[in-house]
Amino acid sequence: MNDYQQLQQISRSINYYIVDTDIPFELVSSLEFAINNLNAEVLIFQPYLASPSLETFGILEPTICEAISAEFIQGIKQVWSEIFKAKSLLYWHSHHIDIQQIQPVILVQALQSAIASGTIQVFADSWEIQATHGLEVSIDLGQIIPDSYLIYPENYTIQDKKLGNKIIAYNLDPAITKVSYTNTWQEVYHTQMPIPDTLPALQAFFLPEELQKEFALEDKHLQLLLELTQKITKEFPTDFYLKWSLFKRDSDAEPQLLITDFKKLQKDYQNLEKLPSSTTEEKQSIEVTQKLGLSTKFPDLKNNNQGNKSDLLSESIANLDVPIIKGIPVSAGKVTAKAIVIQSLALQLEEFPEGAILVVSAVLPSYLPLLKNAAGIISEQGGITSHAAILARELGIPAIVGATNSTQIIKTGNYLLVNGNNGEVHLLKEQKNYPQEMDIEVTENSLHSQNFFPIGSKLFVNISQINSIPKVKDLPIDGVGLLRSELMAIELLENHHPLWWIKQGRQSELIDLMVQHLSQFAAAFAPKPVFYRSLDLGLFNSSYQQKTFTQELEELPLNYSRDQGDRYRQNIHPQNLTQELNFSHQTNYYNPILGQHGTFSYMLEPSLVDLEINILSEVHKLGYSNVNLILPFVRSVEEFQFCWSRIKAKWKDKPNHFQIWIMAEVPSVLFLLPEYVKAGVQGIAIGTNDLTQLLLGVDREKEEMKNTFDARHPAVMRAIKQLISQAKNAGISCSICGDAPALYPEIIDDLIRWGITSISVNVNTVEQTYQAIARAEQRLILAAARLNNG
Repeated sequence: MNDYQQLQQISRSINYYIVDTDIPFELVSSLEFAINNLNAEVLIFQPYLASPSLETFGILEPTICEAISAEFIQGIKQVWSEIFKAKSLLYWHSHHIDIQQIQPVILVQALQSAIASGTIQVFADSWEIQATHGLEVSIDLGQIIPDSYLIYPENYTIQDKKLGNKIIAYNLDPAITKVSYTNTWQEVYHTQMPIPDTLPALQAFFLPEELQKEFALEDKHLQLLLELTQKITKEFPTDFYLKWSLFKRDSDAEPQLLITDFKKLQKDYQNLEKLPSSTTEEKQSIEVTQKLGLSTKFPDLKNNNQGNKSDLLSESIANLDVPIIKGIPVSAGKVTAKAIVIQSLALQLEEFPEGAILVVSAVLPSYLPLLKNAAGIISEQGGITSHAAILARELGIPAIVGATNSTQIIKTGNYLLVNGNNGEVHLLKEQKNYPQEMDIEVTENSLHSQNFFPIGSKLFVNISQINSIPKVKDLPIDGVGLLRSELMAIELLENHHPLWWIKQGRQSELIDLMVQHLSQFAAAFAPKPVFYRSLDLGLFNSSYQQKTFTQELEELPLNYSRDQGDRYRQNIHPQNLTQELNFSHQTNYYNPILGQHGTFSYMLEPSLVDLEINILSEVHKLGYSNVNLILPFVRSVEEFQFCWSRIKAKWKDKPNHFQIWIMAEVPSVLFLLPEYVKAGVQGIAIGTNDLTQLLLGVDREKEEMKNTFDARHPAVMRAIKQLISQAKNAGISCSICGDAPALYPEIIDDLIRWGITSISVNVNTVEQTYQAIARAEQRLILAAARLNNG
């Protein structure tokens, strides 16, 4: 079960026999008779489990096919084969289910083209609605962002609504069935988008631009849905989920609502939506047609939530409805485990138990060895783009920052539920042999398992940990857009500042360690490019400023020779730098982004840039010619000239194809990019995190400023547009590598339209970014086609 490739081979073999086996004639005849009674042209086969009672959403996928014998026989085989897909086999194994124990059932329903469709989740304090044009398939496939509504159930008023990003819609294929009376966009805007094998009776459509700007539900249809839901709550007051579809039977008929799926949710579903080994829950689908103005009665569905509860939920849970702490969710997922609280900012290197939740005042770079063993992170300080958040997302562990007073409220040994999806921490009652459990979604990556559009823009990945390589190396990425050397180096540097190694005469040892690690990334992605960002001392310096290592920096003599002086080093003395680095001990606030780091530190201590030159030279000597350089946090053209001239002087056999880029994150680059290009810059990587905080004057690490830190701010977006335009005019590459494209995928349309060369995102957001780029490029193609036809 640990060999997923072997599991896929087993799955394919089983499914081959299913498809190749004939269904008995008597069964086919019975099915034909039953299906004819549905009077349908298209069917949907939805698999469920009668026993054992497990949540199978996302595991057992529906099949859609024509209601003719040849097609529905293949559809039945297809839906039975869902039980034996690799992800299903892994899921059964993880829940200790013998396949022979499984009792599947298939719900067969007639399917019609829809005006709109979606879902609604009903809780005691809110109703949450999602809606899109056409059938709900585009939501299920993750190809669009649906419209969303938050409803206050007391008086059925809309608390909040957001327009989605809906470029694609699905409905029945007009080539095989009469299109229901929906909208005229189906007649004009169909596309040749590949359809998944399980959905052969569907057709994909590009939505016209004017329709994309409208909500899928008209106000009167939203009101109809609310009235229907209100009637359902008379039978089931709260905690249920349903799928709905709005359609017309003929051109003169009023729209009707069809409830296509109904599920009672377990108590506390709103907080424990994806908790593994969930309690036994009833699942039953019903179909109800609701015409305008007509009442609807529903069958009495019994709640079977009484048996086979998991070990976790069979224990009493203290204050589960009320979190003990709420912070900013920065890395998705949920985990239950024992807490280990580190009260002091002083680094504690004693053994940290694997699988525990780390609770700290601030996640410092020196904590990386602890993070690798942690099941989750709770930090009192930090923001959504803080280094703690970036590390957690790459490591794939749930994390919450800005959790005020968490080190006082939580005690070491407490059992916690950490919800990285909504930022809540719940205290669980202790139990013997309490297991550490993590929410791991068992799904195949859709970039492998589904057909997808090729994209023209380059998609890179941001990375720093060697154990992240297997997660992305087989994905359709074009290389590494940002290799964060400081995060890569912190652990191997044994919590020492790079200058400490140089002072100790261990520079050669340091070079060897860095070359070893960098070469592993270069080899994994070759021949694709790897853009290595050289060490930025901001992280190391901030650790010193918090006094987490030792006092060695204060004792460290920095080397300043008179012949190295220029206007950036005039009147700078070691004692003044020591005072600067200890600034945080003299005031209540310090932002390391304003301190001594980036290429400025290279000018102050040239041995640091020489260190990078030696590392790059050795990696290229090993044959890894795909490694290029990004200089960090460049404040001025003179800083770049200093580094570039030193590289050319000391690296005599530097290959001609070697590229040198700069981070475009200091606002001065906005006004000086042509001068940088003249000086030799061959590309820029826009760092949206620092660019945003410097343009807006907002500290990205401060929880209390989270609502003002927004890369979508008009000033930030105009700055990005200007950088892309200037790079295009100069003929150099322009990449964006901050968190903005992943946090706000809606800006990707603008980035593509403006001409961004590449987008580089964290490991965990490659798939969603790929799909967002594909949608943006399709929209541009469609707009161009309309312009040409007009």
